[in-house]
Amino acid sequence: MRKLVVDTSLIIDFLRRKDKANSLLYQLAEEDLSVSIITHTELYAGKSVWENDEAKEILEKVLSGMTLISLNEKISQKAGYIKSNTDISLIDAIIAATALVSNMAVVTLNIKDFKIVKGLKIVNS
Repeated sequence: MRKLVVDTSLIIDFLRRKDKANSLLYQLAEEDLSVSIITHTELYAGKSVWENDEAKEILEKVLSGMTLISLNEKISQKAGYIKSNTDISLIDAIIAATALVSNMAVVTLNIKDFKIVKGLKIVNS
C-alpha cells in the first residue's frame, strides 16, 4: 500500500465527474491517502460546498477517508525553501513540502505544477 498526499486536482476531478469509478481518486481508494490542510481549505473555498448541502456531504465523505496533515514548522520551512527556489505557487509549494516532510509521494493531475520540485515523488496513475 502506497502512502500518498492527494492534490486538490484529484478531488475536484472526482467531485465533478459523473463516472466517478473512472476517476484516479476512485482507483486509488485502497491506498493510504492523506491530504494537506491547504488542500482541505482549497476544497472548502468553493461556493458550491456552501450553496449545496449534497455537495458538502459528498466532500465530507471523501475527506473522511483521508488523513489530514496539518501545517507545522518543518512543512512551513520546506515550503518556503521550495517557493524561493521555484516558480510554483505557494499553495503547491506547501502541498509538495507536506509530501516531502511526510516521506510520501504526491498524487496529482497537474504534474507540471510539481515536477520542478527536487526529490518529490509524483504519481498520476
